[in-house]
Amino acid sequence: MRGPLLCGIVLGAGLLLSCAPRVRPGAASSPAPAGEELRISRGPCFGFCPVYKVAVTPAGRVDFTGERHTAVLGQRAHSVGRATYEDVRRALAPMRPQTGEERAHACTEAATDMSSVTIEWIGADSRRTALTYNMGCRSPEGSAMARTVEQQLGRLGVEEWAAQKTWPGDSRG
Repeated sequence: MRGPLLCGIVLGAGLLLSCAPRVRPGAASSPAPAGEELRISRGPCFGFCPVYKVAVTPAGRVDFTGERHTAVLGQRAHSVGRATYEDVRRALAPMRPQTGEERAHACTEAATDMSSVTIEWIGADSRRTALTYNMGCRSPEGSAMARTVEQQLGRLGVEEWAAQKTWPGDSRG
């Protein structure tokens, strides 16, 4: 009786292990799950920098909120589709910290009066993973991060909404 039971356990464990994902040496141990909502927010600076929030769901729904110094103030929404969401997710993946981690990009050369940008990955379980960086970072890595985010805003179709605009009566900061 023990022989067939033990054989079944060994075979079952082998089948389960054959279904386990393979991890390459040096590969990230926490890949970005496809079902995460992505958020990009830009904060104020000492000037007239645009301040906004953008969120995109896995289904491709884009929600934009222009807070200050943006061409569009208030909320706008549209859909870009699942394929665009996947493109944006893949483009931001190299910047993504480990799941659940919230960190700031350490920049050695930065203008201190510039906006900061926060990229968030919100899981279906509401677990938040976030990266914040200073738009004034002059390192090659910081400049590349800024370019990547700007490209994704274009891909999401919000670059015109997020464009800098000074409205009458607006104050700095």
